[in-house]
Amino acid sequence: MSDSTPVPKRLRPTLHAIGRVAESLRAPAYAVGGCVRDWLLGLNAIEDLDVTVEGSGIDVAGAAARALGGTVAVHQQFGTATVGLTQPVALRVDFATCRNETYAKPGAYPRVAPGTLEEDLFRRDFAINAMAVALSPARFGQLVDPFHGAEDLARKRLRILHARSFLDDPSRILRGARLAHRFGLTWDPQTSRALQQALASGALGWLNAGRVRKELARMRQEPDGPGCLRALRVLVGEARFQELARG
Repeated sequence: MSDSTPVPKRLRPTLHAIGRVAESLRAPAYAVGGCVRDWLLGLNAIEDLDVTVEGSGIDVAGAAARALGGTVAVHQQFGTATVGLTQPVALRVDFATCRNETYAKPGAYPRVAPGTLEEDLFRRDFAINAMAVALSPARFGQLVDPFHGAEDLARKRLRILHARSFLDDPSRILRGARLAHRFGLTWDPQTSRALQQALASGALGWLNAGRVRKELARMRQEPDGPGCLRALRVLVGEARFQELARG
């Protein structure tokens, strides 16, 4: 854990309030994932935040919405909730309970169970997305980085968290191509070998068409959408790329 993360000034009042609410419920809350990565890169134009809670994410979301005068939509089947805020800044905050995921078979949707913060971070796709920022008053802004994602950002490196990552969820190959192109990252050598092994195993063919379309749509929405798709074509090869495009 490092001393602090450059949380944008415009977001601090909101995040301080969420941290106080979560502490009052004895359920520590953390900003997590892409927003933390972007803050470390100095990218502050964020309108969507992910918050993970060591406790009930739904309970903290409801209390935060009341404290901040926002709206809340509960997704009971997923154990998550979304809070919409207009003051002091317009913001959408997705709350979830820290969880652990296991995969019954490669490419399947995961089985989810409550977990620790570290387990919640370990289930993520790449180390640069497996960082959290504490929101509790005494620790506000402290970076939780058990898998050295900040070092990867500094080295412009893209690295999975374990050897079976692409087999558990082959859509990570597509997300990796998008992230690598957007941020100018180089694939970590072991990650690159795992990727090629997953491709040789036919892992992309395990994805259903809906998941493929979703990831390709995200690529097209990138600032350099055509370049992102070209990078994917190079990464997976022309034949696999055409199969994805037809899917």
